[in-house]
Amino acid sequence: MSLSPSRLRRLALITLTLDSALEIEGRTKFQKMVYLANLIGWSALDFRYHNYGPYSETLALELENMRNNGWIREKEVSTGRDHTLFSYSFDKGKGGIRYTFVNKFLDLEPKAEKMVKRTRGLIRDLSKFSSEELEIMATLVFERQEDPSLDVAQLVERVHELKPQFTIERIDPGLRIFRIMQDVLPRGSVVKTH
Repeated sequence: MSLSPSRLRRLALITLTLDSALEIEGRTKFQKMVYLANLIGWSALDFRYHNYGPYSETLALELENMRNNGWIREKEVSTGRDHTLFSYSFDKGKGGIRYTFVNKFLDLEPKAEKMVKRTRGLIRDLSKFSSEELEIMATLVFERQEDPSLDVAQLVERVHELKPQFTIERIDPGLRIFRIMQDVLPRGSVVKTH
């Protein structure tokens, strides 16, 4: 299989994310984890603001392609609230694909080993958070990158305007993402939190 360097980079990021998390429950959570990991230096996908925060149509299409190729498994999970989530994992029989793209990527860019290691660590940290927490965190980071002049109070208020379903008290703890990613984000994007 011949892949362009940009597609190989995307597939490496996606498989590395899933491999590091082991299983990701929810498309929103998958989108937010990849968005934040992409900032480590991957620059593999473009994200725009959408209903649940940063969103990449290309990521959604790649996940669909990976599922259709049998590289990953997508299963429906009922939440009991007339809502269905999709859970992603590697198919046990095809688990080798998780290493194929990352290894091919590292063959092309051997200096990216540190980025791969940092991505694994970040994804393991992010896996502990709920989909809603990641939605808030990713939106905080996205809005901060859109307007680095916002102070903490303005940033929280901006996210509250975009996401009125979350109170200021619910958004405020999401600022911890700037501590988690302080070594990753550009200097102007980091917010000094209380």
